[in-house]
Amino acid sequence: MFVFISACDPSAKKLISLGDEKKIAHDYTGAIAFYSNAISKQPILYQAWQNRGECQMKLELYQLAVNDFKEVLALKPNFSPSLYNMGICFLKLKKFQEALKCIEKATLTDTSIKANSVLAECYFYVGKNQSAVKYFNAAINDTPDSIGLFLGRGLAYYQLDLVISSKIDLKFYLQNSGLNPIAYRQLGLIYLKTADTTSLLDSSIFFLEQYKSKTLTLDKESSKAMVLSYLLRGKMLMDIEKEVEAMADFSKVIELEPSNAEALFERGKILISVGQNIEGCMDLQNALKNGNKNAEILIDEYCGDVL
Repeated sequence: MFVFISACDPSAKKLISLGDEKKIAHDYTGAIAFYSNAISKQPILYQAWQNRGECQMKLELYQLAVNDFKEVLALKPNFSPSLYNMGICFLKLKKFQEALKCIEKATLTDTSIKANSVLAECYFYVGKNQSAVKYFNAAINDTPDSIGLFLGRGLAYYQLDLVISSKIDLKFYLQNSGLNPIAYRQLGLIYLKTADTTSLLDSSIFFLEQYKSKTLTLDKESSKAMVLSYLLRGKMLMDIEKEVEAMADFSKVIELEPSNAEALFERGKILISVGQNIEGCMDLQNALKNGNKNAEILIDEYCGDVL
């Protein structure tokens, strides 16, 4: 279908008006075409740059949108809608310092702009977690039903080592159907950090396993945390003479990290204690190869006729 506008060449302002109609109808590509035409005719009309930038944002063309908002600001310095939108684009582009600078300037220029959640996110990503918590608090006060804010505040609390507050927020997020698996990861790390009982290590392992099941793989920190959780629980179980359960945990450590000398040593001891000298001595030998010097004493005592 061909759209016939006019036999006459439309003015730049008419083109902006036509672009606005397309924008209202969510035809952002069509709107961009009209705004681009207007810009080519009369590039000093900041409305065309602004509106085109907003359409670029809708299409997730964030760098193109930034370029348009810069043109607006060259024509109309400190124009708060452009500053704010450019900040959002920088946030999407993971240029957090630039995003924070734009958002802060926009809110100073126009105090009616409510940007608490965006400022909280910016401060979090630039490592200013005290400020992040302040703005997360304000955003939660504005929109208490937005559970994503509790996730953000929980992560900021964690970075500040306020683990109890972090745990409360992260659990609230999950209990209210939050879907971001990072909440499981951080809860696993929190329970490991505070673990002085097997039940706390149970929780650490549960949350880390949940994280793994939802992401299919573990990052370096969470992988180390899972290994340590199983290892510590195994050692605690050994202390209360639950060798069978302990051996299962040491086996899990070895599955996750085959060269873990401590788990190999502990499992080797258990195997020898139940009369499985061949398997136990193999574990002890591998433990020794991976740096556990204590294994050598047990090898000399129990493995002379086996290895």
